Amino acid sequence: MLSTKLDMEVPFFDVDAYRIVWHGNYPKYFEIARCQLLEEIGYPYQRMEESGYFFPVIDMHIRYVKPIVFKQRIQVKATLKQWENKLVIDYLITDQVSGDRLTKGQTQQVAVLMPDNITQFQSPREFIEHIESRLPATPTS
Repeated sequence: MLSTKLDMEVPFFDVDAYRIVWHGNYPKYFEIARCQLLEEIGYPYQRMEESGYFFPVIDMHIRYVKPIVFKQRIQVKATLKQWENKLVIDYLITDQVSGDRLTKGQTQQVAVLMPDNITQFQSPREFIEHIESRLPATPTS
């Protein structure tokens, strides 16, 4: 699987009055890691648009395991799980020091043909081929 890890320190503007990350900021952390993953794969949002497609998020799940607090050093891992019919990315946020699991989640995106906004039930061939060219080779028996 293709994945990336993003290390960051929680900024003050992401926390609530209790200095805990406001629940609505977790999708932002997912988005930052997702953009980094797509950049590393070589197929960022700009390239998606240039190929004539948008990939909107159609579903998101978040499981808050432990609170994340101001100044905490965290790692956000994004792993590409599925790409042929829809783009599915799993996320895991951990504490950089203890390794404790803090949050996990998943997003799902589908290709939408521009400019007519036609949802595709399969990812564009160019996108699939690009992803598959980045996968580690599997040994044959």
